[in-house]
Amino acid sequence: MKLRSFFKKPLSLILAIGLCFSCVKDTDFEQYDTLTINPIMEVSLVKAQEPASSFVDSSGNQLSSISDQVVLDVFTSDFVIDNLIKAELVFGIANSIDNAFQIQIDFYDSTDMLQHTFSIDVDNSPTNTPLYTEHIEVFENMNLSALKSTTKLEITINLISSSGSILTPDSAGSILLASKGIFYLKISS
Repeated sequence: MKLRSFFKKPLSLILAIGLCFSCVKDTDFEQYDTLTINPIMEVSLVKAQEPASSFVDSSGNQLSSISDQVVLDVFTSDFVIDNLIKAELVFGIANSIDNAFQIQIDFYDSTDMLQHTFSIDVDNSPTNTPLYTEHIEVFENMNLSALKSTTKLEITINLISSSGSILTPDSAGSILLASKGIFYLKISS
């Protein structure tokens, strides 16, 4: 008669009734077809720092620009092409050089065709104290297609000659460019 003593305890009775009625409703396993998640990812992209002396050649003459290229084949992956619905590239620039700059960012595809371009104006720093500039480039619709075909970035830092002082190998300051991407995905199963 242990069964009778089990039901004498009220808590045991409530648990037994709960177990009998807890799984009454049928589960629809066909709902998995409509599962969609929308993650947002932040990823560091490019970081570069150039001292003022980078704008001076070996003869001591001031250069009008410097540039570098970065290979970014991640945008052309099948996962990105299928699931990326929006992207924001955030560029932060800290300039402590007594010269203004224009930074140009060019996006190229695998055949070196220009897909997208934009520029960022950066003020000079007469006291060599870092001045901060931020630029956000949003990629949606047609711009997003350009980003998805990008395999290479070219970053060109153009010196604005009418501002600041003439740079020498001993000039103070540097220009720092840091960027991140905020990627909006839509993943459906």
